[in-house]
Amino acid sequence: MDRQELMLCGLQISDWIAVVEIIVTSAIGIWVAITVQNNLTKSRYLKEYFINEVKDIRDLYKSFINRLYKSEISAIDIKDWFKVMSERTQNLDKFLGEEYCKFDSFLIVSKHAEIQQTITSMDEFNENYKEPTISFANSSKKEILKLHSELSCVLTQRIIDINSAKKRKRKKKSI
Repeated sequence: MDRQELMLCGLQISDWIAVVEIIVTSAIGIWVAITVQNNLTKSRYLKEYFINEVKDIRDLYKSFINRLYKSEISAIDIKDWFKVMSERTQNLDKFLGEEYCKFDSFLIVSKHAEIQQTITSMDEFNENYKEPTISFANSSKKEILKLHSELSCVLTQRIIDINSAKKRKRKKKSI
């Protein structure tokens, strides 16, 4: 073979191999960058969703405690509110446990249940169950505030845990 046969468009075969190598390497690099970026974006989005859910629970509790302090809520409304929040906290802790390695306990659910049990067993709650609003004694308010403070710490810890959590490895389902 002479040199003329080994050239195509003015490039030798070795030049074409180098061009193909550059194209393939670039394509792999772009594919890796896009894949990694998409995975990071999906992971961050999921963490943000859970963090926002924790913040919503914190805000709902703040509002609830303020209404208790101002005697603006009835025992029936308190009971109904606790039912809704029980579902919400159970779902949050359940999904966190399914998605992330660090979440095998039900911290939020446990603290919520403790607050619910404490408030619904207070004398003021039971004595004024059918009244339009409940006024809690200062000693009861102090106990409620202490529990709310503990819940705030649990919620803050959950946000920290979510930010540092690693995704669980999913087993592929066999067909």
